[in-house]
Amino acid sequence: MKKILLMILLLTFPNLSLGNERFIPLELFTGGEIRDDTEIKFTPADKIFGEKRRKKIVGPIDWRAPGSKEIIKVYKRTQKNREGRVKKTQLFTVTNDGQCMGRVYDQRRSGTKYIKNGCKFPLGFWKKGETRKFSVTDRGARTVELKILSLGKKPKDCVKYNWKLFDDATGKKLGDNDYKFCKGRAMTYLKIRKIKSK
Repeated sequence: MKKILLMILLLTFPNLSLGNERFIPLELFTGGEIRDDTEIKFTPADKIFGEKRRKKIVGPIDWRAPGSKEIIKVYKRTQKNREGRVKKTQLFTVTNDGQCMGRVYDQRRSGTKYIKNGCKFPLGFWKKGETRKFSVTDRGARTVELKILSLGKKPKDCVKYNWKLFDDATGKKLGDNDYKFCKGRAMTYLKIRKIKSK
């Protein structure tokens, strides 16, 4: 009887969290309206966010990397400076078999780069405390490590996680940030830790 009741609940509420696992939708990243299913879809986004309201995400738009014939769907995220000029532009798409939103393009004062298999935001089913590693090409071979810090139980709860970037050749840590994304607000928190040079 308990098994039948559990099956009915799962069919009635597909986003129901069991234990510490839940589905993280793409719309949490874009600030869009969160749906009741567990399918990752490129839904419309046009959101200004951030404490100073200088960040914006729009999409999806069609984009083709230089030298590639493949056109992919991406979200464009920009950040303005105090004078209102765009100082950073990034393009994101679904990567790693639906486990991440990852950058494919990053342009800022330090230069422009194209990234393969990037991973900046967890997608799909994750558990609290879970850590996953992804191989990324980002000015060389890199490893991204994502760890879920706080997950909530409902599909619309905020997600907080740690993102680390390592150089595969040296093992050196290149980045260590905490992020928080919330319903209808996109990214609400960012902590960047300074990396000590050896």
